[in-house]
Amino acid sequence: MIKINLLPVARATKKVALNDVQYQLAAGLAFIFVLVAFCGYRWQVLSEQVLQQTHVKESKQKELVELKKKVAEVENYEKNKKVLENKNRVIEQLRKNQGGPVRLLDHVSQSLDPLKIWLTSVEEGGSQIVVDGRALATDDVVEFVKSLQRSNYFSSVLLEESRQGTEDGLAIYQFRLKMTPKG
Repeated sequence: MIKINLLPVARATKKVALNDVQYQLAAGLAFIFVLVAFCGYRWQVLSEQVLQQTHVKESKQKELVELKKKVAEVENYEKNKKVLENKNRVIEQLRKNQGGPVRLLDHVSQSLDPLKIWLTSVEEGGSQIVVDGRALATDDVVEFVKSLQRSNYFSSVLLEESRQGTEDGLAIYQFRLKMTPKG
């Protein structure tokens, strides 16, 4: 005998199984779509961050270049300042030393009688001053040495050499003094 199953249960289960597969397929596709959308969004956010960091890096590099220029200017300023300070120090030293020879010659000229004594050279060698000159008589040389000793500008005045010579038929005494200025 032939049996025919007229019950709709079997068909309903087949349809339900087909609906489950479609549901799972739709859920899987929806999940993949959401995953792709999330990845795209995340890629967009990361791209913007990379672009932003690139701009920050470029601005920092420009700032670094400007700061290097400023550092170079400051170093150049400091070098120029040191050079200027050295020049000022030399100028001040020259100003201090400038008065020395003038005062020396002033004290020497005040101590001599120009009609009796002539100076041929005045040299400064370290802390001593060497004076060469000529006089008409030995008494004039002695008076000149005493006058230099009386001035409070020299600490020691020594007559190193005195000799008689002739010049244009005239008897002249040549002398050499060594002096040490005070201070």
